[in-house]
Amino acid sequence: MRKTITALACIAALGGGVLASSGPASANSCGYQAKTTMHFRSGPGTGYTSWGLLREGDRLGQPQEKRNGWWKTFTMDRTASGIKSGKTGWVKASYLRKSVCMQLD
Repeated sequence: MRKTITALACIAALGGGVLASSGPASANSCGYQAKTTMHFRSGPGTGYTSWGLLREGDRLGQPQEKRNGWWKTFTMDRTASGIKSGKTGWVKASYLRKSVCMQLD
């Protein structure tokens, strides 16, 4: 199965085949996803301003800083609730799960 996925990712990366429109897999697509609805905050705690809500499945980048169970991260895409791509903020780490990402061997 892994060889099939890797082969299809290679075809997509080269711009051929059916998968070309979805783009190649890359390390940039790795990161974290929200497991539930949560606040995207200006600092590491509930006392900080909320910049909006993250919804289940919203994608976040690798943490830039970790503090007392809170992670400083950034949005990888525009979120379901409208937070712009690339916005930096803090989230409770326990509400995140690692994204599934493919890497070419």
